[in-house]
Amino acid sequence: MNISTTWLREWIDPKVSDEVLAEQLTMAGLEVDGMAPVAPYFENIVVGHVLSCEKHPDADKLNLCQVDVGKGDALQIICGANNIRADLKVIVATVGAVLPNGLKIKKAKLRGVESLGMICSDSELGMADSSEGIAELDANAPIGENIRKYLNLDDNIIELDITPNRGDCFSILGVVREVSANYELPFELPSFPVQTQVKSSINTSVSNTTACPKYLSRSVLGIDNTVKTPQWMIDKLVRSGQALHSPVVDITNFVLMELGQPMHAFDATKINGAIEVRNAKAGEKIALLNETTVTLNEDTLVVADSASVLAIAGVMGGLDSATQSNSTDILLESAFFEPVSIAGKARNYGLHTESSLRFERGVDFAITELALDRATQLIIEICGGQASDVNACIDKASLPKLLPITITQDKIHKILGFELEAKWIEKKFIGLDFEISSKTDNTWTVVPPSFRFDIRLPADLIEELARLYGYDKIPVQKLSLDANINAVEEAQIDKYDIAQSLVTRGYQEVITYSFISEKYHNLINANANKIALSNPISAELSVMRSSLWAGLLQSVESNQRRGHNNARFFEIGLCFSGVKANEQSNKLAGIISGNRFDAQWSGDLMPVDFFDAKADLESLLKLTGVTFEFSASEHPALQKGQTAKITLNDKQVGWIGALAPNVAKELSLPKCYLFEIDLPVLLAGKIAKYEAFSQYQQSQRDIALVLDEATPVAVLIDSIEAMQQQNFVGVSLFDVYAGENIEIGQKSIALNLVYQSLEATMDDAQVNNKVDKVLDLLQSKFGAVQR
Repeated sequence: MNISTTWLREWIDPKVSDEVLAEQLTMAGLEVDGMAPVAPYFENIVVGHVLSCEKHPDADKLNLCQVDVGKGDALQIICGANNIRADLKVIVATVGAVLPNGLKIKKAKLRGVESLGMICSDSELGMADSSEGIAELDANAPIGENIRKYLNLDDNIIELDITPNRGDCFSILGVVREVSANYELPFELPSFPVQTQVKSSINTSVSNTTACPKYLSRSVLGIDNTVKTPQWMIDKLVRSGQALHSPVVDITNFVLMELGQPMHAFDATKINGAIEVRNAKAGEKIALLNETTVTLNEDTLVVADSASVLAIAGVMGGLDSATQSNSTDILLESAFFEPVSIAGKARNYGLHTESSLRFERGVDFAITELALDRATQLIIEICGGQASDVNACIDKASLPKLLPITITQDKIHKILGFELEAKWIEKKFIGLDFEISSKTDNTWTVVPPSFRFDIRLPADLIEELARLYGYDKIPVQKLSLDANINAVEEAQIDKYDIAQSLVTRGYQEVITYSFISEKYHNLINANANKIALSNPISAELSVMRSSLWAGLLQSVESNQRRGHNNARFFEIGLCFSGVKANEQSNKLAGIISGNRFDAQWSGDLMPVDFFDAKADLESLLKLTGVTFEFSASEHPALQKGQTAKITLNDKQVGWIGALAPNVAKELSLPKCYLFEIDLPVLLAGKIAKYEAFSQYQQSQRDIALVLDEATPVAVLIDSIEAMQQQNFVGVSLFDVYAGENIEIGQKSIALNLVYQSLEATMDDAQVNNKVDKVLDLLQSKFGAVQR
């Protein structure tokens, strides 16, 4: 949102520079994205009056003008603009002036005729990107006045990046409240008395009071909508980024920017019967102000008369009932629409409006009457007319409840880590328009104001105190260890250890949305609980993810489109099987695709396979110090025969496998291998501890075994490790064979056993004895026969 500092200072003036004010707003939580002057600096440019305008004697396209600039004799100035004419008020750069583009105005001769200045356009003064002709000023512009003063050019535009929770700050009034609280300056909310002279002939009713608890309307009859919007209002609207329309629409936009209340004006002569605020009926259509026609959904709140829909409530009005330059009777609308009922409706129809932006975040339901009076006052002042009484439809039971919140000084101290004085706390609560309903020496019960939808918990109050104190001023406290605390002997693995383990194996971490499309949800696991959002950002982000794989697959697909074919990504994040806290789980997932190594001269490219992904995951699982089991299984997103479930203590904790061909085809993806595992089982592991290494020679033995083809090698290795033989270092598989000289249904495997003592080099007898025990175990347990 853009605001003019001059407009802001009309309400409240903190007596600091605009730069300091912008910095303070940022520190108070209203981030300033930038600040720019309305116009670049220049001097000696004034209001002039063209007394006469004649053709240059020697140039058809030039005009010889006599211009009064309020300094005695008129100046002779040559001008080539098409719109120059006598009796026009213009902007004149006198001799000695320097324009923003660096041009210095000097006495000059054009075709032998002297020129003593320059008549300027908006673009030549840096106030517009382009201009058609010179700038034309109002007829009442004072001759000779400095143009900076007359046009109020010593003004800055502050661009605010307002967070969704601060919907109250989408107006001058909202920012004024922030300045008042930060600088402890009082301000009074003005009143706008309206004299009612006629009775409204248009009745109103609300059938859905839950979505619209408050709907006010007023007729203004006999207006002149052909008059020009006042320059002071034009300046404020343009500097706020608002387009100009007719005076009535400009006034409603002005009230929107000033007070934060969206409003709409209907042409009263185009309304048939009474007004009703209701839900749309199936198949109803409306031609909108942007000249598009939409078919309405039944969950959309609308404003309608007895014949048709006049507006999408809180979003946009209809073209057929809009005010035009010839409109003489209008109906003003000022309402409070419940945020959830409006949320997402604009996006459903491909719209984004200033009204929906505010209603979705919450509009002050207590300012509806004030805004209606303000708009009425301005319309009568600018366009004339007579105001009617107000038709009010209010369901107090459906309006937001302002519930009290109790906070203690001890709680504030505990959360912030430092003490705030009770008097300071109370003063800030009052400055924020919080009503203190009861208090003791160090406890307050406060009721937030109607415009603060974001204040509902004690933590919200503490946040308000912290930002008013100044985030940059909060003291840094050293952490101290409580003497009574139970220290943990062994540090556990944290997410950094896990991430670092994968990074060292060539992975990159990605962070993706928790929302995915319904298409991805069904491709990954259609049987998983589908949690659809009632107000999705888009159709592609409409379902809460039950797996991290959706984001990883999208990351691979995005990289593939850009020519990055070798992918190793991982993500740590929440997955959802429901909306309750115990139905959310943290998981770790990874994906690999492409080639094992980059192309190089000494060898052929080798694509990654299932065992690359399994090796990466197993290296990570080693950090936990516990044994996980991989067993063949099936998953809807993974390829049969290349899928394994991961279990710990007979409980399934994850999956690993190749992406199913049908899923890969649907997503136009190459061969991918994925894994996913519950994060808590990884975090339960212990960080590896140092163990002394031996200076003596290792002893190795290779054994070849024939056993049942269905017996997993991992089971053999786990059994060998479970023997916990003294001086045992490790076991690894280095060969698998099935074919000639091996019976059908059997396979031959070769294992390498390693032993090493810390005390001396082991002799053959010691090593052979241990190997024999291994062979005996494998023979008795698995029927393995040594070759």
